[in-house]
Amino acid sequence: MSEALYQALLARFESLEGPLNKLDAATGDGDHGSTMLKGFKAATDNADDPAKAFRRAAGGASGSLFSVLVNALDQTVKGQSSLADALQSAADRIHLLGQGMPGDKTMLDALLPACEAKSMADAATAARAGAEATRAMSARRGRAKHVEGKGVGHVDAGAHSVAEILAVFATWQGASTAEDI
Repeated sequence: MSEALYQALLARFESLEGPLNKLDAATGDGDHGSTMLKGFKAATDNADDPAKAFRRAAGGASGSLFSVLVNALDQTVKGQSSLADALQSAADRIHLLGQGMPGDKTMLDALLPACEAKSMADAATAARAGAEATRAMSARRGRAKHVEGKGVGHVDAGAHSVAEILAVFATWQGASTAEDI
C-alpha cells in the first residue's frame, strides 16, 4: 500500500480508538480500537510487509483476521489483484480462519456485502450497511456470543472497522465516482 494510504488509515483509527474501544466493551473486552491502532501504526512503519507487521503488532484473533484484509488492499494497490477479487479472497480466508458465516455478527457481515459491489464507493457503502445490520444480530462467534443478549443492540466492532477501512480506502483512491473495482 502507499504510504499515504497507511497514514490515512492510521489517522482515522487514531480518532476511532476510543469509540471502537467503547463499542467493543459492550460485547467484548473493550480493546478493539487500541488493537487496530497498534496494527496500523506497525503497518505504516513497515511498507515492505504491512500485513505481517499489522498481525504481529495487533496480535490475537483480530490481528490475524484483519491482516488478511490489509494484505488484500496491499495486493490491490500493487496491481496484483483487482479489489473485487482481493476482497473476495480475503473474505474466503477470514471465513476459513475464523469459521464465521454471514449473520454471525462478525467482520464478515461488513466484508461480504462489499465483495459484491461494482465500485469502491459502493463497496464502502455496502460495508457500512453490513456493519449496521450487525446491531440486530445475535452473535454466534467471538466474545460477543458469551455476553447477555449476545450483543443484540450493538454494532459489531470488527464489522465497523471493516467499513471504516473501506471508506478510507475509497477516499484515498478517489473512487467516489463509479470506478470499476
